[in-house]
Amino acid sequence: MEDMVVVKMRGKSWVRWASIGVVLVTASTAFGQQQVPAVPAPAGNAQTAAVSPGPLPVVTIDECVSAAQSAGPDLKLAKVTLDNSRAQLTQVQGKNGLSLSGTGAYVHAGNLAGSYAPSVLALSQGKTTQPVGENFQGGVTLSGPSTSVGLTAQHSVVEGTQLDQASAVSVSGSQVVYDGYPGGRAEAAVKQAQFAYQAAQVAYDSTMKSVIYQVKQAYYTLLGDQNTLHVREAIVTQAEGNLAYYQGLLSVQRATPLDVLQVQVTLTQARLDLRTAQNTLATDRKNLSLALGWPLDKQYTVADATVPELPTNTSEEALKSAYRDRPELRTLALNLASANVNLAFQKSQLSSVVSVNGSLGSIQDWTLNKNLGTTFTAGLSVALPPLYDGGQSSAQVQQAAGQVAAYLLQQDKELQSITIEVQNALFAVQDARDRLDLAGQNVKQAQGVYDLQKAKFAVGQADTLDVLTAFSTLTTAQTGLEQARSTYNIAVLNLFNAMGQ
Repeated sequence: MEDMVVVKMRGKSWVRWASIGVVLVTASTAFGQQQVPAVPAPAGNAQTAAVSPGPLPVVTIDECVSAAQSAGPDLKLAKVTLDNSRAQLTQVQGKNGLSLSGTGAYVHAGNLAGSYAPSVLALSQGKTTQPVGENFQGGVTLSGPSTSVGLTAQHSVVEGTQLDQASAVSVSGSQVVYDGYPGGRAEAAVKQAQFAYQAAQVAYDSTMKSVIYQVKQAYYTLLGDQNTLHVREAIVTQAEGNLAYYQGLLSVQRATPLDVLQVQVTLTQARLDLRTAQNTLATDRKNLSLALGWPLDKQYTVADATVPELPTNTSEEALKSAYRDRPELRTLALNLASANVNLAFQKSQLSSVVSVNGSLGSIQDWTLNKNLGTTFTAGLSVALPPLYDGGQSSAQVQQAAGQVAAYLLQQDKELQSITIEVQNALFAVQDARDRLDLAGQNVKQAQGVYDLQKAKFAVGQADTLDVLTAFSTLTTAQTGLEQARSTYNIAVLNLFNAMGQ
């Protein structure tokens, strides 16, 4: 090394050296050469050489989101819950909807010796005795919780001096016209099942958003710590160069063993910081793999990613979005609607049930080729509510009303909590943005001071400690810039999450 200006450190105290921490992490050229290299700004998709001996595959944030949507364990569980809720809705709709059924029967009746076999005419006149001979029966019924329509047919062949054949056809129906609940009580059960299914859909959508949020949060955390690791690696490289340089100075008696010891301590500290950064990075990678459903030992690096643009900068727009899209509020709204349906249903139990019914029947004797008669019935029935049930019905109404009141209180409390969360998230984004700008300015300032100290060192106006201090400030500022960038990324994600996006 030619034209070197070496500043001896024998007059500096141990306390001053210990106080600057990583000050001694400059390259060997920082102690006398004209140029001292700065730590390069880390790239987001650079390989982590200290973690793996060879290049690792690079994954993007879009690939991670896609993997979580297809293989994430939380999303699979939410899908099972949604499918179960859909099946439950189908069961309730089927149970409380129309159903079509049919029946058929064949009966052969005979007479013991001395018994009298009634004729078809006796059957047509309402006799309950089964005529001797063949009897065919069939029917179709269309029924629902409030409606029932049936069609029955019977054909008989009676044994005697001649075969006597007759057919009977009957149509009957009934309809509940009022049971205390608009549309019928069965409608209440279907509505509640529909609200439950909609709530399951909201829960599934919420899980989807939560999975994406967790993946992105883990991704940006890994990216930030990955970039920080690159800075730590550069610091270790510089510290190793410093040690080699001082050992060379010691060999020509231009440095003391204490100087070499100080540099060794600094190198040890830098390596410990690097080891901590490596462990942090490994933990971050496992957390991301867990969210993606990947093996925890899978090795990879993440590519640099651009944070989405802010959805809004105003509190009014952020709150409007949150009140509309937050799954907690949507679920509470559905629960409240279901609770109101249940309250109306419980009140209907205290009401009478009014039904109308009727039937029309006709019998044709085919032997005589004669219609034996047509009959009809029409009526109105009223089922009164329990005259006394020990207060059970009133208690059920009171309980249902209490559930409605509870959901209203929860809704109001959730609105206030979301308001606070959104406002804090918006402030955190603005604060993180300002701190990120400040961190960038700090890097520029530290770079300028470092360049100035190098220039002064070259002309003998600064000593080695001044250059080391400036270099330490620069590396600290660069690390702070990466941390500020990671903090801003996560703050933006938190705002999206608070707004229900």
